[in-house]
Amino acid sequence: MSDKISAIVLAAGCSSRMGDQNKLLLTFHNQAMVSHVIDQLVGSRVSNIIVVTGNDFDAVTKSINQKVEFTHNIDYKDGLSSSLKAGISALPNTADGVMVCLADMPYITSHHYNQLLASFEKRKIIVPMSNGKVGNPLVFSKKYFHLFEDLTGDRGARKLLQKYSKDVIKVDLGTDAIFNDVDTPDVYQEIMDKLLV
Repeated sequence: MSDKISAIVLAAGCSSRMGDQNKLLLTFHNQAMVSHVIDQLVGSRVSNIIVVTGNDFDAVTKSINQKVEFTHNIDYKDGLSSSLKAGISALPNTADGVMVCLADMPYITSHHYNQLLASFEKRKIIVPMSNGKVGNPLVFSKKYFHLFEDLTGDRGARKLLQKYSKDVIKVDLGTDAIFNDVDTPDVYQEIMDKLLV
């Protein structure tokens, strides 16, 4: 793949539904969850990885040992859109596209990421599907970068899928990994129980 696709990892949130713990720092396969997610990206064909920090930025940064770039979102309390904007503004000029990744989705593998990257086309949006439903991460070509400036609040870039539906390429990954995030203590405990089996 000759196209240069950057990965943005959104790791700035407050983990409000997790209680007093930052979910990104919880252990997953003997490392912080955010570090595990980045491991999968390192093993993929993305050209570079940009981690957007915010809440607990010092601890999140220290939990990541891989070769990544960091950009800090001082407006992280304004919601997901502020982190998307921070990530887009940190992209290199040479980027042909961006894959927007969530740091709390540890089941997505390097293979899943590569399947999406293999489907990349300029001027298109690549969307992972399973059982007819849209998941994460989404891949946007450079054509759409300027539109992220118009996003507000805690809404991500999903609304662009409706507005530019003719440009969407759907990729059936056949896995629930694209839906499975870790938002609550109960969900995390279920994960830990499964890992112990």
